[in-house]
Amino acid sequence: MDKRTVTGMIIAAVLGIFPVTAAFYLSGRGSETVKLQKFQQQFAIMGTAASFTFYCPDEAAFKKALEAGKREFEAVVKLANLRDETSELSRLNKSAYDAPFPCSDAMWFILTRAEKAFLESDGGFDITVKPLMDLWGFYRKRRQLPTEKEITAAKAKVGFDKLKLDHNRRTVQFTVKGMALDLGGIAKGYALDRAAQAVVASGIDCGIIDLGGNLKLLPQTPPGKNFYTIGIKNPARPDELLAQTIKLPGNHAVSTSGAYERFVIIENRRYGHIIDPRTGFPALPNAVTVTTKSALDSDIFSTTAYLGGKKSADKLSRSYPGTEFYFTESTTLSNTSRYL
Repeated sequence: MDKRTVTGMIIAAVLGIFPVTAAFYLSGRGSETVKLQKFQQQFAIMGTAASFTFYCPDEAAFKKALEAGKREFEAVVKLANLRDETSELSRLNKSAYDAPFPCSDAMWFILTRAEKAFLESDGGFDITVKPLMDLWGFYRKRRQLPTEKEITAAKAKVGFDKLKLDHNRRTVQFTVKGMALDLGGIAKGYALDRAAQAVVASGIDCGIIDLGGNLKLLPQTPPGKNFYTIGIKNPARPDELLAQTIKLPGNHAVSTSGAYERFVIIENRRYGHIIDPRTGFPALPNAVTVTTKSALDSDIFSTTAYLGGKKSADKLSRSYPGTEFYFTESTTLSNTSRYL
């Protein structure tokens, strides 16, 4: 396997899209032609903004695809919403210390994928991080920095290796009282993959699904184009896009992890929401964007590389050919660890 390392001039931050406009005609069966139009709808879900942009023959086809994709998003909300006491995740967090919790197929899939990510990241990617998220005020604001004693106590409740997974019965149990899961680093990617599969099954295979800046590109590129063009916001001036872009074929996903979108301010200092479970502290400000085939993988990999840096990116690139990592460096974006 040949390693190709490319130093480019793009900087990762929050993603934007340059949409293609107007109507297009594609060859259909026989002598017929199919007119494709661009339809778009934005809405709020999973605590963020979502957008579906599809190229469809008519509005009815768009609405069908839209409803199919939304259903998958809503199913993930019912699964993983921490603010809903009836969600599967809330019920798991409430009872898994007292007795093994029987998981749905979807929850079990997420847990086993998270277990793999925990091992691949040397403990950097860890869905048991919720006690630390609570401590730092990402669910309830605090005015003072956590003490060393508080951080040590929270870390004692964190660690995927403290979970007891029964692969035969598909149950999970906490071995330490006070443990809790947070699927924030994996749920959006999982939802994007589910939504894209449902949209394609509905008959639409061209367009972009955007969930809070995480993107899933459908299999076909826009009519007349060989790739999708992804714009990147300037982290120093979020209202502006950088001149550089990322060009991708269809059936790809894009995810960015950074400190400038979600954070808390404690004692006049900003702390990003991505916490390293090994240290108990938020990671230093930077950003990394990942492009790969699976939105679930891109979601996981961006967090892993954000915490582990280029060493983690290089390791993942070897294991997942075709994955690319873009790291923030001043006002440019360096493309590293590309394996074909």
